[in-house]
Amino acid sequence: MAKTDAWGAPGGKVFARREARGDGLSGNARLIAEPAYQRLLAAEPLLRRSIPALIIIFLIVIAALRFLSLVNDRDAVERDAKALLALAAGQMAQAISADPNVAGTNAMDLLETTSRQGAMGRSHVLAITDGAFKIIAVSPLSTGWQGRSLDSLVLGGQPLFMFGDRAGVMEVSIGGKDWFAAVSLTGDRKNAAAVLVPKEAVFDSWRKTVSLNVTLFVLTAGVLIVILYAYFGQAARAQAADRIYLEAHQRIDMALVRGRCGLWDWDMVRGKMYWSRSMYDMLGYEPCDTMLAFGEVDEIIHPDDAISSSSPTASSNARSTISTKYSVCAMPTGSGCGCAPAPR
Repeated sequence: MAKTDAWGAPGGKVFARREARGDGLSGNARLIAEPAYQRLLAAEPLLRRSIPALIIIFLIVIAALRFLSLVNDRDAVERDAKALLALAAGQMAQAISADPNVAGTNAMDLLETTSRQGAMGRSHVLAITDGAFKIIAVSPLSTGWQGRSLDSLVLGGQPLFMFGDRAGVMEVSIGGKDWFAAVSLTGDRKNAAAVLVPKEAVFDSWRKTVSLNVTLFVLTAGVLIVILYAYFGQAARAQAADRIYLEAHQRIDMALVRGRCGLWDWDMVRGKMYWSRSMYDMLGYEPCDTMLAFGEVDEIIHPDDAISSSSPTASSNARSTISTKYSVCAMPTGSGCGCAPAPR
């Protein structure tokens, strides 16, 4: 909008008052709001350019946090699985040491009891061997191991057969796949108990969690990228609209100035008036961006003007004469200038 304020009014009184409320604020509200608003305007280009960087940093932080969380979850899953294997193997070895007959006819009952108490899944393999590590009893789902030598099946697990539970739980290879294995020897070393589980089965639920997290992260990143694209698209359209508006407004102002014409609009309901820049130029005032109050315009109308004391609440008879009269405004030099006809 063309500026509608002036310091050049006669005596500097009529329009000088508007400087204190040029943005519609006054008093404490102006003191508080205007500095922050001006700082915001100054920082707006920097904030606009920083939005992509902030979104990228946000995504990197989220990805790093989730990665660390998943790594910790994996360590916890592995730790729990190894603890379960060691406890189950030790329990079976203790039961065999207490009653050697358990390793004979009651071996399957011992395996089932241990599996049930440890809440083990179908992928766990429990086995009882003799002193030469020949399997004499094994879980029902692994009957193919029956009668075979455990140390020939397991690769990379020699410390288990030498030290038993003192070797802890080790990662071994069986049939080309990675397994976790725990072996516990009886006190007389005539029998041994072994508990094994495929590494793939241990981390099966963890891999599902990783897949879910990756999917959610990709969706989140995609939504943010779409929002970022929409933001910059809207900002570009807003800048284009502002540029078109400014160019059109400048053309209108140029036409008014070249034609020595003034444009004004009187909002009688609110008692406000809009003056174009050319209107100020014609009267010798300095323009500004705010609307004029009717009282401010009334103060610069020439005393001989018939409607100099009129107001938006004047009688209907007075209004009917406005359309046939021209208001005369005081120039800064004291002379007068004819303005556009008042509205009907």
